[in-house]
Amino acid sequence: MENKKKGFNWRGWTTFVVIIAFIVDTISGIILYIAPHGRVANWTNWNIWGLNKEEWAAIHTIFGYILLIIVGVHLYYNWKVFMNFIWRKIRKALNLRWEMMAAVLLCLFVFLGTLWNFPPFSTTMNVGETLKDCWEESKAVAAPVRQAQELSLQEFAARIQAPVDQILSALKSKGFAVKNAQQTLEEIAKEYRTSPDKLYEAMTSEGVKPSAPQAIEGTGLGRKTLDTICSEKDLSIDEVLSRLKEKGIEAKASDRIRDIAGRYEKTPMEIFANIEGKD
Repeated sequence: MENKKKGFNWRGWTTFVVIIAFIVDTISGIILYIAPHGRVANWTNWNIWGLNKEEWAAIHTIFGYILLIIVGVHLYYNWKVFMNFIWRKIRKALNLRWEMMAAVLLCLFVFLGTLWNFPPFSTTMNVGETLKDCWEESKAVAAPVRQAQELSLQEFAARIQAPVDQILSALKSKGFAVKNAQQTLEEIAKEYRTSPDKLYEAMTSEGVKPSAPQAIEGTGLGRKTLDTICSEKDLSIDEVLSRLKEKGIEAKASDRIRDIAGRYEKTPMEIFANIEGKD
């Protein structure tokens, strides 16, 4: 009896692709949920299993598209079967009107709850923010200035108000022979397979003393709410809200500084200056 060679099973292939893509998307989604903010991830060269935050984000996005494409192809080739299945379910669902209405209301509640940011949905997002913030609790991971890793050594020296020659000398003494001051901290770090924060640590250990004030992102003020800031600074929340409104900034007491800044394309430091009336 001859064994008939089986052809490639496309249905089985798509099933395996969907399962694998779903698992990868779930794992990468969890990792991105707990990953530090970009300013910390980029500054410290943060990674899990050898992949940094940008790489995990790329994997999450691409595998998400793979799921959409596979589902789209599956629907294209099985459209009639799919529609017949849907109509059968709809006719059956008409006999489950209360259950269908309850499902719609639940989904609407979740959608609006997430949009309007009230518990337990706001709690879920706040837990994620707390986990992200935990990575930068240590002063060792706080960049001295905003987006420091993207600055050339010359620009970085100007921002922290330290002599560039002193920085070059400090790095050289620690084994980092920088070609020129126009290289960014990120480029230098990649060349020596280290992270920008390690370069900064090398500078400070050799006597480089930054005199510029640290950006608000590194102090933790950016993630505090207006109400908390006002309590700490002994300011009237009503006066602060009124002051912000005069500047064209609509905000609530429960809003965080960095969220307000993001909505109006400003830096947290600019919003903080508005709060204190120093602008």
